[in-house]
Amino acid sequence: MAALPPAQSIVPKSDRLLALLQVAGRFVLSALRRRRPGLLALFAVAMCLGGGAQALSFPLPAAGNNLVGQIQYTMIRQGETLMDIARRFDVGFNELVSANPAVDPWLPDTGTRVVVPTRFVLPSRPWRGIVINLVEMRLYYFPEPAPGQPGMVVTYPVGIGREGWSTPLGEFSVVEKIEHPSWTAPASIVAEMAAEGLATQRHIPPGPDNPLGDYALMLSEPGYLLHGTNRPFSIGMRVSHGCIRLYPEDIEALFSRVPRGVSVRIENEAYKVGREDAVLFLEAHAPLSEEKNQQGVSLTPVVSQLVQVSHRRLADKDWERIMAVANRHSGVPEPVVAQCPQPEFGNGWLLQLGAFEDETRAERLAKRLRTSVSSASVRACGSDGLCRVMVGPFSDCLALYQTAQVIRDEFGVEGFIVAAPQDTAGNEPLSLNP
Repeated sequence: MAALPPAQSIVPKSDRLLALLQVAGRFVLSALRRRRPGLLALFAVAMCLGGGAQALSFPLPAAGNNLVGQIQYTMIRQGETLMDIARRFDVGFNELVSANPAVDPWLPDTGTRVVVPTRFVLPSRPWRGIVINLVEMRLYYFPEPAPGQPGMVVTYPVGIGREGWSTPLGEFSVVEKIEHPSWTAPASIVAEMAAEGLATQRHIPPGPDNPLGDYALMLSEPGYLLHGTNRPFSIGMRVSHGCIRLYPEDIEALFSRVPRGVSVRIENEAYKVGREDAVLFLEAHAPLSEEKNQQGVSLTPVVSQLVQVSHRRLADKDWERIMAVANRHSGVPEPVVAQCPQPEFGNGWLLQLGAFEDETRAERLAKRLRTSVSSASVRACGSDGLCRVMVGPFSDCLALYQTAQVIRDEFGVEGFIVAAPQDTAGNEPLSLNP
């Protein structure tokens, strides 16, 4: 196969440093075993040989909404790092680190609880073709649905161009699909490495040493590709010379689905506002380093988006919450504004999680919920013979939604909302649609 255009080369310093860990690891493994088994993972990360999880695929949300997925949780296994978990759940390394700022990414304690950020505010419409958000380091693919079938979105983490070799923004298309590509290092990369006292092989044929992996999608912007990698630990990082990398299993799946000519929109949106029924969410990512250095951190996009989509004037306490989420840059969609009806009677709302004829079963569910939500309780069994598991009461609608989300994400239990009089038996659920 002919060599590809030269500008897609990828041998950044960060890759070489991680590769050196492989060599160093062979000399220190025995010493690490004597000190702390968890340290072994620091050297294991550069040897990611196993495949990752299946791609995240979701039906498109109902009209007016734009959130998909749900947060997952996992525990650190013996010897694992966040890089191992990123591959296991098909997320990028940096987004996992951002969602877990208190967790040491390289030496986490075994048993540490980790948030896996697999809930997303979708990119702005139109939802078609491929959309890549650089600051998020994530690709969204909206395949053309078959007649009569619902729309879907498939999303993958990516690695992007490092500072000085930024991935271009704009509207492009896939002009060629190449299986088992070869790679020719351009003169600029050869010169860069020579200046550092390093040598490089100018031409690399298909195979395990090829930095493009086994599949490449050539873009209409000359010299830029979506491709695999022989360094899967680099996904979710800024490591390339402008091209976009995917995990080997992800590019294989995308390659098989994407037709030639599909549109590719590359954008850079640090703040995304989402809606799920009556609740507005904010997903905030730290700006790219060069943008931050030139412009600082601007929250103007956050303000303009929320003012545009909110159905009411936002109060000071709303803005305090919004600014806190915006400055946290966790990358996780967080509820910031709720627009709920007032209860017709009672003193707020309750979240009902289940109704059981057996009080023991009701108490068992409440006990599970109390590990995260202290107000979970079993209300006195009503005249209908059912013992209801409730959380609350809530006088703050947003707090109610935040609690409902925690319970849904962590326990997989869906609840519904009722007004909170002295006895909730028989009350009708409240509609929270605006």
